[in-house]
Amino acid sequence: MTINFRIPEVGGRLAFGAVVALVTAATPLAWAASYQSAAVTNGGKIAGVVKFAGAVPPVAPIKTTKDLKDCGTTIPNPLYEVGGGGGLANVEVFIKDISKGKPKPTQPITLTNTRCMFRPRVQGACVGQQLKIESADACLHTTHVLNADTNATLYNVALPFKGISVVKSLAAEASTLQVKCDAHEWMRAWVLEFDHPYFASTGADGRFEIGDVPPGTYTVIAWHEVMGKKIGNVTVAPGKASTVDFQFAAK
Repeated sequence: MTINFRIPEVGGRLAFGAVVALVTAATPLAWAASYQSAAVTNGGKIAGVVKFAGAVPPVAPIKTTKDLKDCGTTIPNPLYEVGGGGGLANVEVFIKDISKGKPKPTQPITLTNTRCMFRPRVQGACVGQQLKIESADACLHTTHVLNADTNATLYNVALPFKGISVVKSLAAEASTLQVKCDAHEWMRAWVLEFDHPYFASTGADGRFEIGDVPPGTYTVIAWHEVMGKKIGNVTVAPGKASTVDFQFAAK
């Protein structure tokens, strides 16, 4: 269910129902100065797979410390989610410096608190989109959204019971946003916010697809929360699919 009343913000002096001003700052993701939406009639597609090379670093499971009924006693650590064939999940792939193309999405993206973890771990969004925050857990969670470059808090929303949801605006400029839960210190998520709609998150098999790309040559970047960025280049022909693959290795 969706709760339409306002939820008190956590960690500040704001009165119940007060509106929090967004704190934003320019980041390395703020590349496209002004994006123009236009019909793409002869667009192509960029697809590929992101893989992890070599042995996956051993990462101990997360040991929970509270709310064991919802959280369990341990949670698999999602830092390196490598599937069959070496496909790497939770990578955001996006075009750098594209100023014109398909319309931006308008529906909210969703971030769910479930089993004391955020789902999805990594996702993209456009400037102007909203974030729907929801909880599938009975215990208290907070959704504390920060600018990853400046550590400035955008907002911190309490979700005190199961089934609650709250819709909030994202940052007003392209940003890398980190999300954490102040009630469960191991919970993390990332939202990469762009001035354009040409991005995709890798699935469990490491694959991604970006559609309706205007013909041209582009720089494509793959971003991972631990291993950083990889850069590729691809030329998109009218109505054709082009491939660019990426490979990460542990630092």
